[in-house]
Amino acid sequence: MDYPISNTTRVFPPLIFDVGNKGDHQMEQLTKRVEELEKTTQQIQMDVAVLTARSEHFATKADIEKVRAEQGVMRVEIMGELGALEQRLDKKFERMEDKFDKKFEKIDEKFGKIDEKFERIDEKFERIDEKFDRVDQRFNQLEDKISAFNNSITWKIMIPTGLLVLAWFVQNIVLKMS
Repeated sequence: MDYPISNTTRVFPPLIFDVGNKGDHQMEQLTKRVEELEKTTQQIQMDVAVLTARSEHFATKADIEKVRAEQGVMRVEIMGELGALEQRLDKKFERMEDKFDKKFEKIDEKFGKIDEKFERIDEKFERIDEKFDRVDQRFNQLEDKISAFNNSITWKIMIPTGLLVLAWFVQNIVLKMS
């Protein structure tokens, strides 16, 4: 709690030098001075109370050293916890790395098997290509045989038949016309 110190100017009564029997006037002045002194004393007591209350919240060197020591201990504890956390994270990353390595090895094996299958498929396609080449050769041979047969038919059957038809036509039509 903060208690404000009074900013009012303090008026100290003048010193009393002559206290004689001068009557009521001097008594009144004396009473006023005593009242002023009482007010000033009360104000001083309030200021002392405020300062006392404030001083309770001041930190001493011992308090500051105690806080520093506590902070040092906390710092050491935090650094220890961070070190332990770092070790745990390193172990987790190592485990994850091992898992990834195993998975990549499995993937490499699967790709190796796929490569083998593609090689076998390529071999099969090469054999199929060879078979198609042989089929093409046979079709070419067959085409050559058919062409030779057509030539043979043309020269052996068609031309003599055509000549025979022409001779018959000439004999029947031309000779009958004449």
